[in-house]
Parts: sequence; structure tokens; C-alpha cells
Amino acid sequence: MKHITKYLLLSILLYLGVSSCKKESFTTSGEVKVNTDTLWFDTVFTKVTTRLPLSVNKQILLYNPNDESIRTSIRLGGGLNSHFRLNVDGEPGYYFTEVEIFPNDSIFIFVEVHPGPNNNNPTYNPLIIQDSILFSTNGIESKTMLIGWGQDAHYIFRDSIELDTTWANEKLPIVVYGYCYVKPEAKLTIEKGVKVYFSPRSWLFVEGKLDMKGTKDEPIVMQGDRLQPDWEETAGQWGGIWISYPSYGNSIEHSLIKNGTVGIYCDSTPGLVGEKNVVIKKTMIRNMSFDGISGRRSTIDIENTLSLNCGRFTFFGDGGKYDIRNSTFHTGSKDFSRQDPTFYYRNRVRDQINPNIILETYDIEFTFLNNIIDGIVDSEIFGDVDLNKVSGPLAVRSNALRTTDPFYSTPGFNNVINKDIKYLDTRNYDMDLDTLSPAKNIGEILTPVIADDHRNRPRIGQPDAGALESQF
Repeated sequence: MKHITKYLLLSILLYLGVSSCKKESFTTSGEVKVNTDTLWFDTVFTKVTTRLPLSVNKQILLYNPNDESIRTSIRLGGGLNSHFRLNVDGEPGYYFTEVEIFPNDSIFIFVEVHPGPNNNNPTYNPLIIQDSILFSTNGIESKTMLIGWGQDAHYIFRDSIELDTTWANEKLPIVVYGYCYVKPEAKLTIEKGVKVYFSPRSWLFVEGKLDMKGTKDEPIVMQGDRLQPDWEETAGQWGGIWISYPSYGNSIEHSLIKNGTVGIYCDSTPGLVGEKNVVIKKTMIRNMSFDGISGRRSTIDIENTLSLNCGRFTFFGDGGKYDIRNSTFHTGSKDFSRQDPTFYYRNRVRDQINPNIILETYDIEFTFLNNIIDGIVDSEIFGDVDLNKVSGPLAVRSNALRTTDPFYSTPGFNNVINKDIKYLDTRNYDMDLDTLSPAKNIGEILTPVIADDHRNRPRIGQPDAGALESQF
């Protein structure tokens, strides 16, 4: 019996020895699977006031679906500068090589977020913190996005507004990630002083109603979510406001809309006769990579408003009804490679190959009084209009215009043509008129009277052209 036991133990030891010498095989497949393509951290980190920033821990599962072991590399896209931290198999770090996963097995990757060194002054933290975990497996690359909030704010993530909603001025900004969609049955009211920041490619879509009620001292601000000084006046950081059918009766007043793709885009005729798609008053739109205000078969009123420095048009009216009074349209920046006029309206579409071929015509009405259209292109206003489709007024009077088109010099139009407007400081968007500006006192007294200007200053006597009444 003792001999049997001895031989049995020897056999087991020999088997284990042979097994331990067997070389582990690794697959050449590049396939690993992750249980999520995006990991969200929706906690607001800046509420923490201790010395160390709050670190919220989440995890993802990395799975090897192969029948052999696999080796993969794991790293943070932002490297040492990332706000995120990784822990793989108990090891913290930013970059891990030759991580082994057994056949049909998985490992956990733990992820933490640290807003950064400015936690005692969170205004300098980014509103949205983003990075990615990059996986490299036998030459195949894949990734999981990491997204977190970096400031105390109200965050809207690809959300819809279905009931009447008010964004009140609660001293916290609103941050839109992806989109905010106002449904046809809903109304969104934005109160004075509210600041709304948009992540890249984010839009405010409106099919219901939008009422933006800013004031001179507490305007509503809409801009991109990059708060660093280098991004303060950079175009194209977010989408814009998109007003679409069946929306009408929208109002935007005392607002600053900047650094997007399109400031306000309206793409449909209102459903009710006499209604406006949108009325824009005492608002500044600036630094849009495409258009400042754009309407397609829309009814838009614009008053005491400035649309400045846009990559394509500060205003584009593609058919519809437009009533524009005492407003300023100017692109003087050389940041945009621009040859077209800053202000363009039309009621027909031409073939791109043969412009003499008209593909479509549609109705247009145009009232344009006491405005300034200016810039660095030889002709900054252009209209391509089939007069047979003009369904109402086509009035262009008492404006200061930069143009080579003799139409705008027609007797009785009283337009000032190709004069140096003499603004106070275009570089800092101060479009007030200098003492010697030729746009002073050239406007007509309108009905109804526009009693004050963009900054609520009175217009006394014969008004100036543009959104700002000279104080000299």
C-alpha cells in the first residue's frame, strides 16, 4: 500500500511538472470586447471643498472572446494630462502594455475622475471633461469614450422638453451636450442673466416656442463650452439655434449668441397668417463659422440687433418675409477667407453649373430701413430677386451700405453708399458710431417709432443708421 501511494504521488508530481512547462498560447486575433462604448460620470465634482478633489470610481469590463489568451495594450488618450485615472488589475497608471486576458475571460478596468488643479477656483475647470481609453490588440485599435462634468452646473444631455419649461437664473450655468429639443407642444422660457454653454456640434432645436427674455444689464449668453481665454472669440465651437416647422411666435431679446456655426437658423413659414417665426431685438450675434441669421421661407423681424464677423453671411434670406430695422451687419475680420457679400437675400435658385438656368422661384417680401451693412469686401449686400415673385414690400431705404450695385443708389432710397462708417472699436465689438460717422442722422423716423437703441439709449430726433445711436 505504501508503494502504491508513493507511485501515485510521483505520477501526480510528474504530471504537474509537465503541465507547468507547457507554453501558453496567445491568439493573433485583434478582437476584444468592452461592455460599453461610453462611460459617463454625471457627478458634479466641484461641490467638494476638501484639499483633494473628489474621485468617482466606475468600471468597465474588457472581455476576451477567443479560445486562446490575448495580450492588449491599454492607455488614456490624454496621457499624463488627462483628468481621468485608470487602475488595471490593481495597478494604477495611464499606460499599460502586454495586459494578458485568459481565454473567454475578462478583466475589470477601474476609472476615476479628477477635475484638475483648479478645484479651489472651479471657474477655470472645463465644463465638460472628455478623454478616451484606447485599446491596441494585435494591430487593431478600439476605444471607450470617457465623459464627465467639471463644474457645478445644470447639465442637459441629448434631452427633449415636452412641457412648458423655464430656465431660471439660479447663478449656475446650463450646459447642453448633444442637443436640447423643444417639442411642438412645449415652450422654453429663458430668463435674464442665464448662461448656456454648448458642447461641440450641440444645437438648440425648437419646434415648439422659444422665449429668451434678457435685459441690457443681464443679457442671456449662449456660447461654446470652452472657457479658456484662447477660445473666447473662436467661431464654430457649437451648432446654434435651429427653429423649425411648426414653430412660430419665438422671441429673442437682449441676448449674446456667439462662437457657433449658425446663430439663428429658421427653416419654415409660420402656420398662421400674420405670425412671425421669430422676432429678434437688441441682440448681438457674432463669430459664426457659417451664418449669423439665416431664414428659409421664413417670417423674421429684426430690430436693434448686431450680426458680426461670420464666415459666410451675417444675414441670409432665402425667400420669405423679412422686416429689418436699425440693425448692423458687419464682417471686418480677416479670419475668414470670404469673397461673397456679408448680406444676401434671394427668391430664386440657380443651377450651379449654368447660373442662367433658374431651378426654382418663391415669394419674398423685404423691408430694410435704417441699417448698416459694412465690411471689407467691395460689395457687402447682394439680392438675387425675381420681381414677379415679390409678394409685398421691397423697401431698402435710409441705410449705410457698402456696395457696387447701382440699384441701392436709386433716387428716393436715401442710402449712404461706400462711406467709411467710423466705428469706435470693431476689434472689441464696440460698434458705436464715432463723432464723424456718415451713418449719423441718416435714418428716417419709423412707424411704429423705435424709441431707443440696442443699449436702451434714447433715439432723439432723426435717428442714426444701425443698432447703436451715437452719443456724441
